[in-house]
Amino acid sequence: MSLAEELERLSGENGAKKELNGWRLSSSAPELGVQRARLVSKDGKTLLNNIQIPERFRQAYKWRYCRNWFHLIIECNWRTICILFLLGFIVSWTIFAVIYYVISRLKTVKKDESCIANVDTLISAFLFSMESQHTIGYGLRYMTDLCPPAYLTLCVQCVVGVFLQTILAGIVIAKILRPKKRRQEMRFSRMAVIGPLDEHDKRPTLMIRLADIQEKLFLAESHVRLYMACSKINSRGDRELIGVKDMNVGYDSGWDRVLLLWPIIVRHVINEDSPLYGMSRENIVKADFELIMTVEGIVEATGMTFQARTSFLPDEILWGYKFKPMVLMNEKLSKYEVHYSFFDQTERVCDFDAQTIETEETEDEHHHNASGFL
Repeated sequence: MSLAEELERLSGENGAKKELNGWRLSSSAPELGVQRARLVSKDGKTLLNNIQIPERFRQAYKWRYCRNWFHLIIECNWRTICILFLLGFIVSWTIFAVIYYVISRLKTVKKDESCIANVDTLISAFLFSMESQHTIGYGLRYMTDLCPPAYLTLCVQCVVGVFLQTILAGIVIAKILRPKKRRQEMRFSRMAVIGPLDEHDKRPTLMIRLADIQEKLFLAESHVRLYMACSKINSRGDRELIGVKDMNVGYDSGWDRVLLLWPIIVRHVINEDSPLYGMSRENIVKADFELIMTVEGIVEATGMTFQARTSFLPDEILWGYKFKPMVLMNEKLSKYEVHYSFFDQTERVCDFDAQTIETEETEDEHHHNASGFL
C-alpha cells in the first residue's frame, strides 16, 4: 500500500472509516466484548446528556448564550455562515431602503426637487441604499441638502455598514483560522497495549500510539495528558462517576511535550503511583474505568491552539502486546520511511509476565526515561 493510499485510509472520508475513527483493528487484537457507555467517543466528542436542568440555570444559560453569540456562530457550519453573511447585508440594505423611500415620499420639498434625486420607487431606494453603504456612487441617484432626516440616515447607514462588514468579515476569518480541521488530522491507535517498557526494561507499561498525518503544517508546543475516569455502582443501584485520576506520561520530567514529526508511542509506566498498579489482566477487563487522552498543540501557521481527544475502555487494552515498529530505515535510499500500514498493528510479547502488575523500581531505573514518548 502506497503512502497516499494509506493516508487516504487514515483520513476517514467515508462512513465505514468514520465508524472506526479511521483505523483498522489489528489482526492480533481480540474481539471486543459488549459495548460499554463511555464519556468520550473515539473521535473526541463528549457523550454526556444534560437533563432536568433547573430553571435558574436555564435562564443563566440563555443569557450566556446571547452573550457568546459570536463564538456560537463560528461553531456553525459553512452553509449557515454563508447564509448569515448574505442575509446580514440584504437586511441592512432593505431596512435603509425603506427608510429612504418613506422620507422621499413624505418630505415636502420645492417643485422639481427631491430629497434623493431619482429615487421614486422602492427598487430605486434599494439600489441607492446599496450604493451608499458600499460607496459605489454611480452618480444617477444622489443625496441633496433639502432633507436633514435623509442625510442623517445616510450617516447612520455608513456607520452601521462599516460595523456590519467588520463583524461579518471577522466571523469568516475566525472560521477559516479555526484549528478544528487540524485536530482531525491527529490519529490515535484504536487499541492501547500493556507490555514491557523496552527490550531491556521489563517494567509493565501502558502504551498508546499517536500520529499527525499532516505533512506540511507542523505543530509547536504539542503535549499530551492521560486521565482515568472511574465509576462504580452506588447503594441505589446507579452507576456514578466517582473521580478522574491523572496518569503520568512524563510531565514531571518534561516528556509530555511530544515531537510529532513522525508517529510516536506515548508511554505510562505502571508503578506504585499508577492507578493500574496491582491489577491483573482479569481485573482490568472487569474494571469500570475509561482512559481519556488529550493532545494539545499550536498550529504554526496561525498560532491557534487546538485539542484532540480519544478514549479507551478496558476491553480496548491488549495485555502482553506491543506496537510494531513503523519508522524504518530504507538502506537503499538512506532515508527513514514511515509505514502507516503498521500503525494499528500489534505483536504479542511472549516473555511478558501476564500476572498482577507489580514492579520494583531501582535507583538507576528511576532516572531512566520511563513515562513519556518513544
